[in-house]
Amino acid sequence: MLDTSLSTWRSAKLDGFATHTFPKDGLVALSRMVYDSTPLLTTQIRPGVVVLAGAGGNITMLRGSLGAAIVDTGYVSRVAEIENEVTGAYGRPPRWVINTHWHFDHTDGNSAFAAAGATILGHANCRGRLSTDQYVPSLSWHISASPRGAWPSITFDRPLVVDIGTEELHLFPQAPAHTDGDVAVLLPSANVLITGDLFTHLSYPVIDESSGGSLRGMIEAVDRLLPLLDAGTIVVPGHGAATDRTELVSFRDMLRTAEDRILAMIEAGREPSEIATARPTADFDSVWGRGYVTGEHFTRMALSGMRHAAPPPD
Repeated sequence: MLDTSLSTWRSAKLDGFATHTFPKDGLVALSRMVYDSTPLLTTQIRPGVVVLAGAGGNITMLRGSLGAAIVDTGYVSRVAEIENEVTGAYGRPPRWVINTHWHFDHTDGNSAFAAAGATILGHANCRGRLSTDQYVPSLSWHISASPRGAWPSITFDRPLVVDIGTEELHLFPQAPAHTDGDVAVLLPSANVLITGDLFTHLSYPVIDESSGGSLRGMIEAVDRLLPLLDAGTIVVPGHGAATDRTELVSFRDMLRTAEDRILAMIEAGREPSEIATARPTADFDSVWGRGYVTGEHFTRMALSGMRHAAPPPD
């Protein structure tokens, strides 16, 4: 019953809703203000594994005997600062750059690191998004194609291992979740998982419906990653402090509960705008709504993404 009613409700309600979810560039402009003003915080989470936070999405620096690698490259106005941190830590620019997805706060530094000699790796769809103009209806956000030097030169849509000497990077491309080009990175020796924006610690995630993202896809991605972890694994989210498996489970459970509540309202025939203003995440907002993505923002993005997602299993 839910499958049929959700499909009908999608086509009738969501196409228009997704085009006016937020004021023009409002959430994007707010995030840029945050990234411009937040101090850069450097934290060593394991020997040879350092996280840079505050200059866009989290950046993870990795030391290997064959060269250094970084996962994501930060926000444009902070790129020189990020380069200085990486070069200062390792004495030279990184040899490899891994993109967890295409969004600006994770890829703005690509061109600079490529110009310094790094090879950029990313999901095939990440290159596709960076190489063409994009528009995110739920954010009223237009993005011009990035210069060619910013595109991943090595792309993949199946698991890939990069050997940096003292560590291997296991790259796991995901089915559409946050976007259609997400990659998680596992460091088996260090016992670290880097999720990109498949997980945001103590903040609601952005769900980019324009590139196939959905709440259901986010839940399924986390469910696929959890078996890779144990109680000692350090989890580096796309935004927020490094944490552990328990917190990733809490994030997944919050997503599941939000989905259940939204689907129940859909089944009851509620309009998208009614669902958004009914605050189905209200009891989570004090924990997960402390960033620039509010509970209402998150609900609206979840609704927009339901145009793409299959219904959850019974």
